[in-house]
Amino acid sequence: MSDDRFAPPTAEVLMPVVAPQVPDAIRKKIRLAWGAGLVSAAVTLIFVLIAVSGTSLLGFGLAQLLDVAVILGLSFGIYRKSRVCAVLMLLYFIYSKFLMMRIGGISGGNVFTSLLFLYFYVQGVIGTFAYHKHLKQKVP
Repeated sequence: MSDDRFAPPTAEVLMPVVAPQVPDAIRKKIRLAWGAGLVSAAVTLIFVLIAVSGTSLLGFGLAQLLDVAVILGLSFGIYRKSRVCAVLMLLYFIYSKFLMMRIGGISGGNVFTSLLFLYFYVQGVIGTFAYHKHLKQKVP
């Protein structure tokens, strides 16, 4: 407020901060990555449930429920566009496939599926980094 009684009234106008619109290509990469994580968690959970029922299946057991929880947690992080979760998911996937190869659990059909999931997780890393780079750009 001014001491001058003839001064016009002033009001502070707050303009909303508008985030730049994220391109569909970036959102698609992220969506494919967390979707692949959900599929991976679901398939792992199915194998765990089959193994718990008494069938011996690739060495799966109750311990793999932790694997399901990690995959679901990282998938949620990718959904929330976390770069750390995207990179950790990719590394976790590579490490788990490395362990499966050491015990001889990857066959010809699994190679294609593994490469497909690897592609989705790499796209998730690219998408999350592109998303954050896009947000740091100046709004015109």
